[in-house]
Amino acid sequence: MQKKTEVKMLLELANHHATFAVDPVLKTEGVIDLVEEEAMQRFDRRMSENGGYARQQKTYVPGEQGVTNAPIHFVRHYVDFRNWRQDLHLLLQYNGESLVPVSATPGAVRQGGGQLLITVVTERGDRLQMAPKTMIGPSHIMVAYVDEKPFLPILPGHAFPVVSVEEVKF
Repeated sequence: MQKKTEVKMLLELANHHATFAVDPVLKTEGVIDLVEEEAMQRFDRRMSENGGYARQQKTYVPGEQGVTNAPIHFVRHYVDFRNWRQDLHLLLQYNGESLVPVSATPGAVRQGGGQLLITVVTERGDRLQMAPKTMIGPSHIMVAYVDEKPFLPILPGHAFPVVSVEEVKF
């Protein structure tokens, strides 16, 4: 449980930094929109600085100071200023080597902000339903899955999903 908490904190710190990548031209027009490439560069920088992780495609590989000894597989999703009031269900599949988006299904519109539901299907077919989140504005979503193998073959492995949902900052 401690590793899950540490990975969640690492993701939230990196995601918070990423959400400052706002399009300056649109901002002058009163529209808050994320520059996604810059956001990922900011996210990568914080993952490296705070946890010693380096990105390789859709995986963060731990360095010597990494919280985990296994890679952190991730999927990112951006909900823009036009869609943040609409519910969204993200269905993701972990296949043993990567976390893959299966579907992003929109739902009802809520005045106070859409509800985000995330389901991760594991290699064994288990469905892990994460606690729902309410979006309060345009949001950068990072879902990660850690699948650590045991130190000894007789011990169980440790696998868990985490999510960070951050409103785009302006």
